Amino acid sequence: MIRKSFVKISLLIMLTALTSKLAMANNSHANKNKARPVKVFAHPERIKYDGDCFQIEGKDTFILSAAFHYFRTPKALWGDRIAKIKAAGFNTIETYVPWNWHERDMPKGLDDYSKIDLSELGEFLDLVHNEFDMYSIVRPGPFICAEWAGGGYPRWLPKFSPDMTKKGQPRFWLRSGDQAHIDWCQHWYKAVCPFFATKQLSRVAPGKKGIILIQIENEYNHNHAKNKVEVLKGLYQTVKDSGIDIPVFTCLSNNCRGSSDPMLSQVFDSDNYYVGHNKAGSCAHRMSTLKLKQPDAPGMVTELQGGWFSLVGGWLSEDMHSKAAHYNAVNMMSLLGGATVLNPYMFVGGTHFAGWGARGQTTSYDYFAAIRECGAVGAKYLAACGVSQFIAENEKSLLRAHGGPCELEGAPKEVVGGVRIAPDGTRFVFFHNSSSKVTASGDFKLLPSKIAKVTEPVYNINQHGEKVLIKIDEDRKSPTDIEPFTVSCVLKPMDAKVLVIAPGKKPSEGVWYPKKQAQIKRPATLPAPIRFSKVLRHEDAAGGNWKSWKNGVSLPELGVSDQRYVRYRTTFELSADEAKQLNKLLINSFSRDLINAQINGKVAKRTFPSDEQAAKSGRVLKTSFTRITDKDFDNRFDISTGLVAGKNTITLIYENIGFEHGYVPMEELSGISRAGLSSTEKGIEKLLEWEISLNLGGIEKGWLNSNFAPTDWEEVTLDRTMVIPRKGNKIQPKGQKQEGLLTWYKLDFELVAKNPKVWVPWLIRINASGNGYMWLNGHNLGRHYEFGPQRDWFLPECWLNFGKGTTNTIMIGLRQTNHGATIKAVEVRPYENSAEIK
Repeated sequence: MIRKSFVKISLLIMLTALTSKLAMANNSHANKNKARPVKVFAHPERIKYDGDCFQIEGKDTFILSAAFHYFRTPKALWGDRIAKIKAAGFNTIETYVPWNWHERDMPKGLDDYSKIDLSELGEFLDLVHNEFDMYSIVRPGPFICAEWAGGGYPRWLPKFSPDMTKKGQPRFWLRSGDQAHIDWCQHWYKAVCPFFATKQLSRVAPGKKGIILIQIENEYNHNHAKNKVEVLKGLYQTVKDSGIDIPVFTCLSNNCRGSSDPMLSQVFDSDNYYVGHNKAGSCAHRMSTLKLKQPDAPGMVTELQGGWFSLVGGWLSEDMHSKAAHYNAVNMMSLLGGATVLNPYMFVGGTHFAGWGARGQTTSYDYFAAIRECGAVGAKYLAACGVSQFIAENEKSLLRAHGGPCELEGAPKEVVGGVRIAPDGTRFVFFHNSSSKVTASGDFKLLPSKIAKVTEPVYNINQHGEKVLIKIDEDRKSPTDIEPFTVSCVLKPMDAKVLVIAPGKKPSEGVWYPKKQAQIKRPATLPAPIRFSKVLRHEDAAGGNWKSWKNGVSLPELGVSDQRYVRYRTTFELSADEAKQLNKLLINSFSRDLINAQINGKVAKRTFPSDEQAAKSGRVLKTSFTRITDKDFDNRFDISTGLVAGKNTITLIYENIGFEHGYVPMEELSGISRAGLSSTEKGIEKLLEWEISLNLGGIEKGWLNSNFAPTDWEEVTLDRTMVIPRKGNKIQPKGQKQEGLLTWYKLDFELVAKNPKVWVPWLIRINASGNGYMWLNGHNLGRHYEFGPQRDWFLPECWLNFGKGTTNTIMIGLRQTNHGATIKAVEVRPYENSAEIK
């Protein structure tokens, strides 16, 4: 919808464009770029930018930002993580802002903002700006991806899709230019953007910190929706209508990159770099291409690979190639290309507490980040400190330096490099050895006037691990015309470094970066692990709060938009003939979730999905491009051995295995749609009426409460001798069988008092079958998947009790699989190689 304010802004921009000179790039073929409206800054004295860098409070500023998600770290630990970010030399913190985190319950309509709670976001931003004196960058989506449930879209939103009531297969709606979708995205922006406006840099006193950048949309190139421009304009308009007057950007969105549109020309684009283990050199070429396409904006990497996520049935983040050397290389090569805004993603690892990760994600979002999930730091953190030190000690000249990757003589093919020249004549000479096996050394001659050619395809790695081809502009020309010169260099495998040669000095007189960093001090000993010999066990409670439920009513409509377990039950009468013939239970859910069933107290035999697929839980789906219909019975059971003539009772445990963060399942509600009996698996012949309980029986009975004292629980002996694997797939206890729906376990333990001179992070390591959740002193630690690879779970220190006489309780509720729900061995222990001497 085009408003009067939009027309006024457009006229102002076009008028300014007619009376101003075109902002051109500092390269020899800048005149080939199409004329674009110049950038308009509401408060240039506070913040603005040009083709080189940002100017904040009138000073050229390198924005060194760290990705940290407040919603993946307990609030009590925010300060610890931010302090470590700042100590590493960063001046800014970037975060996504998930819509579904802040508006969990379904509103009545577009104009109902009563369900939105931004208080936590406010606390986080105030901490960043006021206590730690740092800038912030906010990215409110509406689609954030981020391996987060729904990519940030609320679970209830599909209820408002204009196609939900039509017959057949509705079109993909989310992220599209459909006006109803734009209206709902503006609903979110109309709430969050005025909130941002109060905390932006232009609203705080000079010298104080605030929000400096806001992103609209996210990686839009990866989406094939039509009318993207209308979405972007709608979001931008709402940003401006909300009083935000700091710069606006997006990432990987060609609709904004170099746009001549009066509105979108005011939005600059940025890149995300996720590259192979020996492909860091491509970052330099991609950055120089970005700056060529967008000569009036600084080079920004919104997501510079800081690690990778882990999947159920896959590998942990620590097993990926993004180690310290890779981190250093992608930073150095981005700087060679001309980046003056860097944001490592993630810089702080986190946790999917309460199952908030997207479907198929592990509970751990450690990401093998510089600051790990538990808060520990190591080699990658030190690499980050080295990059920060180089930038801090050379910021003024580096920000206005021009150049890029150039041809080298005398260097192995694995070595890439180039030079950037500052206005004062300082030369920044970058090298990277992409070989992971061989040291490269010798005298390397740089030819600054000859841009390095790309000899092989350049790829980005998307969230599915697929290679996405990136086009590099081969018309790039080096803006440097200095004479060739030679540098003597030694590059270890995967090494990257930069030589700073002051004006009038020889290469041999230069200073190499990164410089050696002080090592982290570790204690010689750690507290002893706590190995459990016994555990208390109980089947889920049958009671609780039950209420009637109508077929076709989803969980979000009942106020459940998170990832909890819920229960359904029905009681019905059958004749002898019906009990014999209607021996199939067919269930149609909204999103192909997993269900366990009992018929008259006996476990129902699963016919679909297979027992093995159901055990894999989060990885059961391979249907991201197929929408579930009311004819799809995604959970089917043979109940012939349990049915009787007369009264029958069926009880179901429904497991929401997570909200997909892309494609068709992102538009699906959750919960059971309908269920009934049949003589075949083709269709329901007897539709049943059900009751629903919106939580597990144990939760409704108060089993998570600190004062809960079990009286009739079974004591089970555990294995104290086996070495519990710290990671891996398919290593859960086997040979058991499903005997019930969901089983609870209770473990109590004490921790020694804290040593004030030593910081120690703790974990629980478990070998168990069954899928479910774990709670520490009432706090939901996240999902346990028997399939793996995760076997360690983070125990946040702010949720633990320390000292003799204090008790910690871990409750574990596991949906039984074909391997049952059996705990074989458990221990609570310190993380290895993570403790620090303060």
